[in-house]
Amino acid sequence: MTIEKEKIMLLTDNDIAQMLKEKLDVKEIEVIDLKGGNHWQVNLTASDFNELNRVKREQLVQRVLAGPLADETIHALVIKAKGTEE
Repeated sequence: MTIEKEKIMLLTDNDIAQMLKEKLDVKEIEVIDLKGGNHWQVNLTASDFNELNRVKREQLVQRVLAGPLADETIHALVIKAKGTEE
């Protein structure tokens, strides 16, 4: 009996940046691979974050990336988000 390993699709920094740019009014973005393609840090500035607290900003980013977070394509995510008015 052979056991096939499930193929896991890895995202690139450009994939993640594009997903965020499609849904948010991103002014600046930096996506950093922290560990092998499934641990990421996202540093971004967007007008969508103006007047939102840190938790609401992180929740907004998590909603945009809900698919990859749910299927663990993104296993860990560090979010550093700020508004354009800061």
